[in-house]
Amino acid sequence: MKNKILTIMGAWLLMLGFSSCHEQSDTLMTYDHTDELVFGDATRSYAAQFKVLWNAMNQNYALWDYEKENGLDWDAVYNEYLPQFEELDKKEEVTDKELKELLTKVLSPLHDGHMLVAIKNPKTDNNVYIAPSEIRNKQRDDYKVADLRPNLKYYINKKNGEIEIDKEGDPIYMEYSTRVDVLLDKVKNTPGQGLRWVNDSINVLASLPLPTLQQVKMLQLLIALETALQNIDASEQGLQEYNALVNQYASLDIPGLTPISPKFIDNGMSARFALLKDNIAYLYISSFSLSPYINDEYRNYIFAGVDNYAADHIMMIKKVWECWYETIQLLHSIGLLKGVIIDVRGNGGGMMSDFYYVMGALLPSGGFQCTQMRFKRGTGRLDYSPLIPHVYNTIETEHAVVTEPIVVLANCRSVSMSEATALSTKYIDNACLIGKRTWGGLCSLSDNPSFSYNYSGHIGVEDQTPVYVYLPTVACFNREGEQLEGIGITPDIEVNLDEKLFKSNGKDTQLDRALQYIRTGK
Repeated sequence: MKNKILTIMGAWLLMLGFSSCHEQSDTLMTYDHTDELVFGDATRSYAAQFKVLWNAMNQNYALWDYEKENGLDWDAVYNEYLPQFEELDKKEEVTDKELKELLTKVLSPLHDGHMLVAIKNPKTDNNVYIAPSEIRNKQRDDYKVADLRPNLKYYINKKNGEIEIDKEGDPIYMEYSTRVDVLLDKVKNTPGQGLRWVNDSINVLASLPLPTLQQVKMLQLLIALETALQNIDASEQGLQEYNALVNQYASLDIPGLTPISPKFIDNGMSARFALLKDNIAYLYISSFSLSPYINDEYRNYIFAGVDNYAADHIMMIKKVWECWYETIQLLHSIGLLKGVIIDVRGNGGGMMSDFYYVMGALLPSGGFQCTQMRFKRGTGRLDYSPLIPHVYNTIETEHAVVTEPIVVLANCRSVSMSEATALSTKYIDNACLIGKRTWGGLCSLSDNPSFSYNYSGHIGVEDQTPVYVYLPTVACFNREGEQLEGIGITPDIEVNLDEKLFKSNGKDTQLDRALQYIRTGK
């Protein structure tokens, strides 16, 4: 009997070894920086890359119980795909496409809406990128349409009559942008400034019948500048080239050819305010980056040392928000406010602190809870903390609490903090979410990609380690404890954006539906 028991135990252990032959550790590994012990073999081996990815995800990922509920067995993933990566190590050539196809099979089932994986192909030295949420959302019929940026050009036209007019007969409307692409577009396309000024000057000099030697040199100089400006793009390198041109041609005093702060690459945004007919206050923001523009402490931290040109841009974004906020306060106090529209379509998210200035500007002081969160509390796959209510700050100074209808406009490209804003409408009696289902990426991240805590964080260092994963550190749930990652927030009123109308004249069917709801309650 004793020998029989030992034989059974031995067979069971053998089976366990075959069914779960992956390397796990109960020791906390630091994956958030370049570590030879962790990443050394992964510089030359696909199998080693897969092991780093699998183990790091096993320790750091915030949603393993949710993935299991959706049918994903992470141990089975290891056993199925490690041999396939080992086969890649035996090949003399492995294309980026081949590596991407295999990584897609491994990662596409994951639901995290922020996750981005970069694996450096040892054979080509190129990074191969995989974003599971991108793969999932590309299947949606509204994916491409959601890439269109909201604008009010159709409604600014007085004939269409949707924007209130001031005493001077001008529309009550204000917009500004610190996005590098928008600022460069102004340099290139504003009449009488920047590139257009250069074009005009070239035409004048080229038409002279007998130009002087100095005029010929000026013409040559301007032609060189014209070519350079036409080829500038909104990349980090492009911005460096542009600012170098500004310095090089500073003596010419070209109108509008002013420097653009590199700080706007990561913190640039667009903001738009309009007072629509019936006193409906509209705010659009392209990202949740308002805090550094409004709050002195944030501004001194994020925009420290910027030049006067950048400081002026920063103040203009603040002015747009102030016009929206102060208009709401005034109209509400005299009983004329009809409603509020917050447009976060195409908004990829940003700072949690921005809730204070957007939804928090309409709600009572003392904070507002629409989510619960949890953290990793150990190296084990399911070592999670209990759910912890997360309270977003609301404006503490005396302000009017908006009781009129509040509409949040969202779409497929509304992500992260935009989704928290959308989710808040589910718990505000006078709020309504209109548009299309959001992206499905509510989990929170550290704003420092090289910082990890609570047994979680980013994996590797971007452009340095052979494995890099942009990964949330906190799992986010709604008030009821439901996980919405990979699903998103479903609108109360679903409306498609009519692409043909929007592209032809700017008519916005989703905005129209928001106006109808505020005016009729239906």
